[in-house]
Amino acid sequence: MNDSVRTTTTISSTKSLVFRFQLSAILLHLLLLAITPIIMSAAADPQMNRASEAHGLRRGMLRKLGLEHVPVQTGPSINVPQHMWDIYDDDNDVDWVRHYYPKEITEDSEGLVLSYNLSLAARDAQNEEVTKAILKLRLHRNSSARRSGKFSIYFFEDDMNNEKFQIESRSDDELSDWIDFDVTAAFRRRTDRISFFVELPEDVEIEETQTSSSLSSLPYARAQSAPLIVFSDLSEPSSVRRKRSAQTGNSERKNRKKGRKHHNTEAESSLCRRTDLYVDFDDLGWQDWIMAPKGYDAYQCQGSCPNPMPAQLNATNHAIIQSLLHSLKPDEVPPPCCVPTETSPLSILYMDVDKVIVIREYADMRVDSCGCR
Repeated sequence: MNDSVRTTTTISSTKSLVFRFQLSAILLHLLLLAITPIIMSAAADPQMNRASEAHGLRRGMLRKLGLEHVPVQTGPSINVPQHMWDIYDDDNDVDWVRHYYPKEITEDSEGLVLSYNLSLAARDAQNEEVTKAILKLRLHRNSSARRSGKFSIYFFEDDMNNEKFQIESRSDDELSDWIDFDVTAAFRRRTDRISFFVELPEDVEIEETQTSSSLSSLPYARAQSAPLIVFSDLSEPSSVRRKRSAQTGNSERKNRKKGRKHHNTEAESSLCRRTDLYVDFDDLGWQDWIMAPKGYDAYQCQGSCPNPMPAQLNATNHAIIQSLLHSLKPDEVPPPCCVPTETSPLSILYMDVDKVIVIREYADMRVDSCGCR
């Protein structure tokens, strides 16, 4: 009897253990099902954060460049012509330089009509003033028998059905690889489209390079031989080309500060200073439309603004007082911030929509010096 009871008890205990084990396994399985999405989400978060940061950086840079989105490149790729590289390398005192190819070229017995659409590329037509416009023509003689003649350039006031006005004329003795015509007079009023009539001597025609490529519906070989380059400034005085400075105080005192030599101790390395920051346009995936520079040293300001304020921190009187008050009332008064006090512009050459080549000077792109403010 006792053996029977013990056997029954043992079986019952075994069943109970098995049941508890099965219940634990089920609960563990349910727990794993519940936390697996959380684990996967946590693992994916760094990648999502990096993608979000990159997207935010691209958006911020586009806003800085005055663009709503990356210019879409269609059709055959083209090279930036040497004359635009020359302009980019020169110190041009203008806000914008735009290089247009003609959208249409028509011929008659007297010459050529070149039509340009100025509205495709990003611009602020109402607030820009054209300071100079150059029509470049690449011409050649089509016969060995030389005849004297003249080149004459006309523009149409509104459309090609209206009267045309002559703006330049010269002898064909000046025929060379490229001929530049000053057509600034055609931009006396703001317009989105402009057309020129080019009167050529009988034995002269526009150059055509042997190529199978095309630019829109126009043979690329002819389009690249008649670019229009427009230089313009914003109507309001631009500070882009001037080095901006937020420094205040006596200039002699600032010069004395610049002349002092400081050894980079460990304590000073944590103070407000300019540090390296390089922007690589290839990392942003913009190498297809930003032609130059490929990247640039933007620099950044990092470090603390302690009290008392060391002389080399280029602090304003306000920052010095704020630092003092912060030491007395840290919960009420924040410390001064390490910020750029002097910046400089950057010139960027990029390809806008419809093969419009743009050079623009952007303000405040590089940090030249930092200070406490």
